[in-house]
Amino acid sequence: MDTNEYLTGNAGLAGQLSCSTRGFGNGVLYGLPPQNGNSWLVDIHPAAGLFFTDAYFTLLEPVVREYQMEQPGLWLWSVASGDITIVENGKKTRKLEPGIHVLVNQGKPFKIIYGTEQPMWYTSMLVFHDCLGRYLKAHPLESPFYLAEAACWKPFQYNTPDVVMVFEQLKYAIRNGDAPPPFMYYESKLGELLSLIVRNMQYPHLWEDYLKKNRNQKHLTYQNRKYIWKVKEELDKNILQPPSMEQLIVLAEMGATKLRQSFKLWYGITIAEYIRQEKLKHALRLLSVDDLSISNIAATVGYESASKFALAFKKVYHVTPSEVRKSFLI
Repeated sequence: MDTNEYLTGNAGLAGQLSCSTRGFGNGVLYGLPPQNGNSWLVDIHPAAGLFFTDAYFTLLEPVVREYQMEQPGLWLWSVASGDITIVENGKKTRKLEPGIHVLVNQGKPFKIIYGTEQPMWYTSMLVFHDCLGRYLKAHPLESPFYLAEAACWKPFQYNTPDVVMVFEQLKYAIRNGDAPPPFMYYESKLGELLSLIVRNMQYPHLWEDYLKKNRNQKHLTYQNRKYIWKVKEELDKNILQPPSMEQLIVLAEMGATKLRQSFKLWYGITIAEYIRQEKLKHALRLLSVDDLSISNIAATVGYESASKFALAFKKVYHVTPSEVRKSFLI
């Protein structure tokens, strides 16, 4: 039985989450019950078979959403945090770490499990086969594109800074209920995302070449620099849930002491300091432009409490998160 995402987007999931529904700009806002805190999903439906979603919600108990989409489709996710697991028949179960993820639906049932370990925070695009066909007919790529190809995409083709940036733009567009962009904006973002991924497929060494051109002249062998770049890339990809030192050692193919020394030599900061710095930068951006509570921001960047987050924040920026909020009149 079709779960009808083609027509209703996240309405089925919102029903399972016992959400209220109201209009929001040119979309729909689903609000979770008060006991879930500041929790919501916003759906934008710019064309038949095309949905954009931004979501932030916390669950008190796991929710399993079973999908049966009869029409094939492509689901792209930009995950900032969350306890989200995809289960597909005949495939390895995937837990979505922070970064960009791809789900290609070929009309077969699958499940998404939303857990309770941390808040779900993501932006996504769901495009069905016929919508994709209409768009590509009106805006053809230089070489043919087939939906089935997306199942063979590699992370370095879609989990890249340029794709992340498009999703960041989408996130704030979706949330702007007071002055929403026209539907044309969202259709153009469909084309932009596809174009960037196709470009990355055609030029697989694009990001490595970029790093080579912008490297500092420090006393590390080129081979070791490549490993350090990989470490930083992995940290940036998962900065809210950074890999363990053991995982980084395997990635860098060097011992812990050498890895720490090499990272600090190249970037002028220790790995631990870099992680703290980037998390607090992320928090600062959220404080200035987001409507999330300070407690939610603290949880998102990995602090057990708002008070511990405030102490760490003030140590770096010499003001409290609340003072930053007041300065932006939020």
